[in-house]
Amino acid sequence: MLESDNDLLCLVADGGETAFSRLVLRHQRPISAFAYRMLGSQSEAEEISQETFGRVWSHAPRWSPDGKAKSWIYRIARNLCIDRLRARRVTVDIADQEIEDGNPNPEQILSRKRAETSVRDAVDLLPERQRVAISLFHLKDMTADEAAETMDISIDALESLLRRARKKLKEIMQDQQSGTYEKAAVGEH
Repeated sequence: MLESDNDLLCLVADGGETAFSRLVLRHQRPISAFAYRMLGSQSEAEEISQETFGRVWSHAPRWSPDGKAKSWIYRIARNLCIDRLRARRVTVDIADQEIEDGNPNPEQILSRKRAETSVRDAVDLLPERQRVAISLFHLKDMTADEAAETMDISIDALESLLRRARKKLKEIMQDQQSGTYEKAAVGEH
Protein backbone atom coordinates (compact mmCIF):
# COMPACT_ATOMS: atom_id res chain seq x y z
CA MET A 1 0.00 0.00 0.00
CA LEU A 2 1.37 3.39 -1.03
CA GLU A 3 1.54 5.77 1.90
CA SER A 4 0.33 9.33 1.42
CA ASP A 5 2.70 12.28 1.79
CA ASN A 6 0.79 13.28 4.93
CA ASP A 7 1.28 9.81 6.44
CA LEU A 8 4.98 9.90 5.62
CA LEU A 9 5.44 13.38 7.04
CA CYS A 10 3.74 12.35 10.28
CA LEU A 11 6.25 9.50 10.53
CA VAL A 12 9.11 11.90 9.75
CA ALA A 13 7.89 14.17 12.55
CA ASP A 14 8.38 11.21 14.89
CA GLY A 15 11.93 10.66 13.60
CA GLY A 16 11.11 8.11 10.91
CA GLU A 17 14.18 7.96 8.68
CA THR A 18 12.64 5.42 6.28
CA ALA A 19 9.59 7.65 5.80
CA PHE A 20 11.92 10.60 5.20
CA SER A 21 13.82 8.62 2.55
CA ARG A 22 10.52 7.81 0.81
CA LEU A 23 9.51 11.50 0.82
CA VAL A 24 12.88 12.50 -0.62
CA LEU A 25 12.69 9.82 -3.33
CA ARG A 26 9.16 10.90 -4.20
CA HIS A 27 9.75 14.66 -4.31
CA GLN A 28 13.44 15.42 -4.81
CA ARG A 29 13.35 15.53 -8.62
CA PRO A 30 10.12 17.57 -8.84
CA ILE A 31 11.42 20.02 -6.20
CA SER A 32 14.71 20.35 -8.06
CA ALA A 33 12.83 20.98 -11.33
CA PHE A 34 10.62 23.55 -9.59
CA ALA A 35 13.68 25.35 -8.19
CA TYR A 36 15.36 25.25 -11.60
CA ARG A 37 12.35 26.96 -13.17
CA MET A 38 12.51 29.69 -10.55
CA LEU A 39 16.28 30.18 -10.51
CA GLY A 40 17.47 29.09 -13.95
CA SER A 41 20.51 27.33 -12.47
CA GLN A 42 20.83 23.58 -12.09
CA SER A 43 23.44 23.80 -9.33
CA GLU A 44 21.32 26.26 -7.34
CA ALA A 45 18.24 24.09 -7.91
CA GLU A 46 20.07 21.09 -6.45
CA GLU A 47 21.19 23.16 -3.46
CA ILE A 48 17.61 24.33 -2.91
CA SER A 49 16.36 20.75 -3.12
CA GLN A 50 18.87 19.61 -0.50
CA GLU A 51 18.12 22.55 1.77
CA THR A 52 14.37 21.97 1.35
CA PHE A 53 14.64 18.41 2.59
CA GLY A 54 16.98 19.45 5.38
CA ARG A 55 14.25 21.79 6.56
CA VAL A 56 11.56 19.17 6.05
CA TRP A 57 13.52 16.89 8.39
CA SER A 58 14.20 19.53 11.01
CA HIS A 59 10.79 21.25 10.90
CA ALA A 60 8.57 18.17 10.47
CA PRO A 61 7.51 18.19 14.14
CA ARG A 62 6.05 21.67 13.59
CA TRP A 63 4.05 20.67 10.50
CA SER A 64 0.30 20.65 11.00
CA PRO A 65 -1.37 17.44 9.76
CA ASP A 66 -4.39 19.58 8.82
CA GLY A 67 -2.48 20.83 5.76
CA LYS A 68 -1.13 19.03 2.72
CA ALA A 69 2.41 17.78 3.11
CA LYS A 70 3.20 18.30 -0.58
CA SER A 71 2.11 21.95 -0.42
CA TRP A 72 4.18 22.47 2.71
CA ILE A 73 7.28 21.00 1.07
CA TYR A 74 6.83 23.14 -2.05
CA ARG A 75 6.26 26.24 0.10
CA ILE A 76 9.60 25.61 1.78
CA ALA A 77 11.28 25.28 -1.63
CA ARG A 78 9.54 28.38 -2.97
CA ASN A 79 10.57 30.44 0.03
CA LEU A 80 14.18 29.28 -0.32
CA CYS A 81 14.12 30.21 -4.02
CA ILE A 82 12.67 33.63 -3.26
CA ASP A 83 15.38 34.20 -0.65
CA ARG A 84 18.00 33.22 -3.23
CA LEU A 85 16.49 35.58 -5.83
CA ARG A 86 16.43 38.42 -3.32
CA ALA A 87 20.06 37.78 -2.45
CA ARG A 88 20.93 38.03 -6.15
CA ARG A 89 19.40 41.50 -6.35
CA VAL A 90 21.65 42.94 -3.67
CA THR A 91 24.85 41.08 -4.54
CA VAL A 92 27.48 43.10 -6.33
CA ASP A 93 30.50 41.47 -7.90
CA ILE A 94 33.40 43.63 -6.83
CA ALA A 95 35.42 42.55 -9.86
CA ASP A 96 32.92 44.37 -12.08
CA GLN A 97 33.30 47.63 -10.19
CA GLU A 98 35.60 50.52 -11.03
CA ILE A 99 37.98 50.88 -8.12
CA GLU A 100 40.41 53.66 -9.09
CA ASP A 101 38.32 56.77 -8.50
CA GLY A 102 34.87 55.27 -8.14
CA ASN A 103 33.67 56.90 -11.36
CA PRO A 104 32.81 54.79 -14.39
CA ASN A 105 34.64 55.57 -17.58
CA PRO A 106 32.72 56.86 -20.64
CA GLU A 107 32.60 53.39 -22.21
CA GLN A 108 30.98 51.95 -19.08
CA ILE A 109 28.48 54.80 -18.93
CA LEU A 110 27.49 54.28 -22.59
CA SER A 111 27.26 50.52 -22.12
CA ARG A 112 25.09 50.92 -19.01
CA LYS A 113 22.78 53.40 -20.77
CA ARG A 114 22.40 51.05 -23.74
CA ALA A 115 21.58 48.15 -21.43
CA GLU A 116 19.05 50.25 -19.47
CA THR A 117 17.42 51.41 -22.70
CA SER A 118 17.29 47.86 -24.02
CA VAL A 119 15.69 46.57 -20.81
CA ARG A 120 13.23 49.50 -20.68
CA ASP A 121 12.23 48.86 -24.30
CA ALA A 122 11.78 45.16 -23.59
CA VAL A 123 9.65 45.88 -20.50
CA ASP A 124 7.50 48.22 -22.60
CA LEU A 125 6.74 45.30 -24.94
CA LEU A 126 5.33 43.11 -22.16
CA PRO A 127 1.59 42.64 -21.76
CA GLU A 128 0.19 45.22 -19.35
CA ARG A 129 -0.25 43.06 -16.23
CA GLN A 130 3.21 41.51 -16.63
CA ARG A 131 4.71 44.97 -17.18
CA VAL A 132 3.02 46.29 -14.02
CA ALA A 133 4.17 43.28 -11.95
CA ILE A 134 7.79 43.61 -13.15
CA SER A 135 7.76 47.37 -12.62
CA LEU A 136 6.40 47.19 -9.09
CA PHE A 137 8.53 44.30 -7.91
CA HIS A 138 11.84 44.97 -9.64
CA LEU A 139 11.89 48.62 -10.61
CA LYS A 140 10.02 50.05 -7.61
CA ASP A 141 11.64 47.57 -5.20
CA MET A 142 8.33 46.59 -3.63
CA THR A 143 8.06 43.36 -1.72
CA ALA A 144 5.90 40.64 -3.23
CA ASP A 145 3.22 41.38 -0.64
CA GLU A 146 3.23 45.10 -1.49
CA ALA A 147 3.16 44.49 -5.24
CA ALA A 148 0.35 41.91 -4.95
CA GLU A 149 -1.65 44.24 -2.73
CA THR A 150 -1.09 47.12 -5.14
CA MET A 151 -2.32 45.00 -8.04
CA ASP A 152 -5.15 43.55 -5.91
CA ILE A 153 -4.09 39.97 -6.66
CA SER A 154 -2.79 37.06 -4.61
CA ILE A 155 0.92 36.44 -4.07
CA ASP A 156 0.65 33.31 -6.21
CA ALA A 157 -0.92 35.30 -9.05
CA LEU A 158 1.86 37.88 -8.76
CA GLU A 159 4.54 35.20 -8.83
CA SER A 160 2.90 33.66 -11.88
CA LEU A 161 2.87 37.02 -13.63
CA LEU A 162 6.50 37.61 -12.69
CA ARG A 163 7.59 34.18 -13.98
CA ARG A 164 5.81 34.76 -17.29
CA ALA A 165 7.18 38.30 -17.52
CA ARG A 166 10.76 37.18 -16.85
CA LYS A 167 10.46 34.43 -19.42
CA LYS A 168 8.99 36.84 -21.98
CA LEU A 169 11.67 39.46 -21.20
CA LYS A 170 14.39 36.89 -21.75
CA GLU A 171 12.85 35.94 -25.10
CA ILE A 172 12.45 39.59 -26.12
CA MET A 173 16.04 40.46 -25.15
CA GLN A 174 17.44 37.44 -26.99
CA ASP A 175 15.35 38.22 -30.05
CA GLN A 176 16.34 41.89 -29.94
CA GLN A 177 19.99 40.92 -29.87
CA SER A 178 19.54 38.66 -32.87
CA GLY A 179 17.25 41.17 -34.61
CA THR A 180 14.31 38.76 -34.97
CA TYR A 181 11.78 40.19 -32.53
CA GLU A 182 8.40 41.32 -33.85
CA LYS A 183 6.41 43.76 -31.70
CA ALA A 184 3.17 42.25 -32.97
CA ALA A 185 4.14 38.88 -31.47
CA VAL A 186 3.63 40.10 -27.92
CA GLY A 187 0.43 39.01 -26.21
CA GLU A 188 -0.66 38.16 -22.67
CA HIS A 189 -0.33 34.45 -21.99
